Amino acid sequence: MPEVRDAEIDGFYVAVGDKVRSARHEARLSQSMLARRIGFTRSSVANLEAGRQHITLHFFVLIAQALDVEAGELLPKDPFVDGYSLDEIGEHLADTPGTTQDFVRGAVAQLVADSDGKVQ
Repeated sequence: MPEVRDAEIDGFYVAVGDKVRSARHEARLSQSMLARRIGFTRSSVANLEAGRQHITLHFFVLIAQALDVEAGELLPKDPFVDGYSLDEIGEHLADTPGTTQDFVRGAVAQLVADSDGKVQ
């Protein structure tokens, strides 16, 4: 069995929280509304979405039901891979100002540019 580090576990819960937040936004629910549906407090939902609160499996299923999604949709594709994919970064940028999006895209382009300055 592969060894999973604490940082990878923390990253997993952050990724799950991101998925819950995205699904909640898609469902047009506030944190308070979701909290009432599952018997949490609003601050517990905020902590869950930030990856600070680790939830039990039965609450995970309740959250999926409250958001009207399959539970598997709230799980990260690669649960123990450090960092974000470019697609996930794009999802996080969707609701940010254009200047922020331009800055992040420029920074990412610089990071992946080869020595000739071409974007890979």
